[in-house]
Amino acid sequence: MSQHFSLFDRLQSPVWVFDIDHKRIIWANQASLPLWESSSTEELVSRDLAKDMSQAVHAILEEYQQYFQRGEHIKTWWNFNPKQKQKKALCCFSGFTLDDGRMAMLVEVIADESTLRRELAFAECSNLALLFECQGSLISANDVYTHEFGSLLQDLAHFLGDRQLAETWLTEARANSVIHRQKLCWTGKQHLWFDIEGKWLQDKQQLLLHLTNISPEKEKLRKAKYNAEHDFLTGLLNRRGITNAIKKSHHDRQPYSLLFLDIDGFKLVNDTYGHAIGDKLLRAIAIRLNDTLQQKGLLARFGGDEFIIQIERRYIADSSLFAKELIAVLNRPFHLKEVGELSIGCSIGITHYPDDAIDIETLVTQADMAMHRAKLRGRNRSHHFSPEMADALYRKMTLRHHLTVAMEEEAFELYYQPIVDLKSRQLKGFEALVRWHDEELGQVSPAEFIPLAEETGQIVPMGRWILETACKQLATWQNKYQRKFIISVNLSRAQLQASLAGNVAELLEQYQLEPSSLALELTESTMLQEYDEAKQCLEDLDALGIELHLDDFGTGYSSLSQLQDLPISTVKLDRSFVQGEHKGSQAIIEATQAICEKLDLKVVAEGVETISQLEYLQNCNFDYCQGYYLGKPMPSHELEARDFNLLNSVPARRVTH
Repeated sequence: MSQHFSLFDRLQSPVWVFDIDHKRIIWANQASLPLWESSSTEELVSRDLAKDMSQAVHAILEEYQQYFQRGEHIKTWWNFNPKQKQKKALCCFSGFTLDDGRMAMLVEVIADESTLRRELAFAECSNLALLFECQGSLISANDVYTHEFGSLLQDLAHFLGDRQLAETWLTEARANSVIHRQKLCWTGKQHLWFDIEGKWLQDKQQLLLHLTNISPEKEKLRKAKYNAEHDFLTGLLNRRGITNAIKKSHHDRQPYSLLFLDIDGFKLVNDTYGHAIGDKLLRAIAIRLNDTLQQKGLLARFGGDEFIIQIERRYIADSSLFAKELIAVLNRPFHLKEVGELSIGCSIGITHYPDDAIDIETLVTQADMAMHRAKLRGRNRSHHFSPEMADALYRKMTLRHHLTVAMEEEAFELYYQPIVDLKSRQLKGFEALVRWHDEELGQVSPAEFIPLAEETGQIVPMGRWILETACKQLATWQNKYQRKFIISVNLSRAQLQASLAGNVAELLEQYQLEPSSLALELTESTMLQEYDEAKQCLEDLDALGIELHLDDFGTGYSSLSQLQDLPISTVKLDRSFVQGEHKGSQAIIEATQAICEKLDLKVVAEGVETISQLEYLQNCNFDYCQGYYLGKPMPSHELEARDFNLLNSVPARRVTH
């Protein structure tokens, strides 16, 4: 026999030949002896391995013979325990025909136990095997299974944890010969995930299961899923986590409320103390919210300083009352070791399932809308979603898209409203006002699209177009009518950049305009935002010789000292005072005129709609006025058709006593 295997005897790796029928090793090379805890090949081949071999191993060997008969070989990890020492080796099994025609098994060890420790991919794999009789009772477990988990397992039903499932497996195995599953099973000692390959032994009416422990892989997947669904900073569910959790709970169809909570003042904490302190505050907020919720719902950090809370109405019926409780809880000071006490607030939006919507994405959007409405109403309060909010948001999103298209196509038009000199009864000039007509939306009010353009940053390119178009129109009119007009253009705060004065100077030169023929209008709040930066830009514009007008005077927050400090030439009194009929409005009109006279500022009254308003302003010694009584905003061709004939609307001044 040995002459047939002399080539294998020179190999460094262990090799032996196993007689399948007699369950004996009939040849082994020298490298096999340490693995089998043997002193010689004679001693090794004399061993009777059948007496310690389980029925499960017998079944495996019979299965291997079928592979060998088809000319196939098997590569797998093999566990054995020579002299009660547990060994594990990666082996290649192949069939070998003996001289008498019987099938033997040639075993070549590819990697021994020491290599196994380095092979992480195989670290938890083993040739675990269980053999069950046709009714599911356990016949045998191989040695490695018994060594790992003991002998407490009784039957297939206990292994699977479900008697009906065990019967299903047995039925399927009889019908299909094989089954393949991944399942969490009870080993008799613990629950583990196994990859299970089952084979029905037809001749013996038995089920043989090959098991591979995949619990480490399942644990990795579980941890990956946990990390994907939880916020690293607070340990709460994240956006994906709460979305999945709520979707899974929908089968109960229990009504619930969804609260969208945003921290008021959190940005100030981050800007003042840094993000590390901000992170500690967020963790403290999460703990306080969790303590308040007390397992009555789900809590998630949605992102940044935003949190989502889901509460079933069977536990908390009044969501508004609970929102007030949350606000009160977060209003209590937070004590952080590094900075001491910090005070914050929160704004909360509330929506309901299924009353407002039935899908989680829509509910979150609705609660977010309601939260922003709470902020607009003063912060540190809650607000319920209403369908009108959705309509407003849809309108805003539609406007934003159409505005982008209009910007690309310059689909705007300037209207010009006359400004009249009350003392000379002459046309002083015009205020340029942007108008937008959309084919789908119709005429869109500037009160709607200007704030949106400021919010999106589109106001800057729009402002450049308005300014250039107005300058071009002014140059056309002055050349056509040989008259000097002044044209005023509104500016946004976003346009007060260092480059603005240079751009204006280029336009004046391009259209051959005198600087005094251009006026730029800004509101009080616009001028006072980042006051020092705005002041420098205004001074640069003033140095060019253009006029600066303060628009909507009386509605902002400027002090008289700042009014005196700004390089403005004209104040425009807001229309609300001109059109007011009570004594307070008249007092403000007269006081404004008196103050501006002392400060050597001109005054324009806006919103003049009646003859009585006009006459009153004349008696108050106002310099200029504009309004529908004198002329509504019109496109340039309409004004030209009227030949600027406005003087018939301006009566001679009548002095009243």
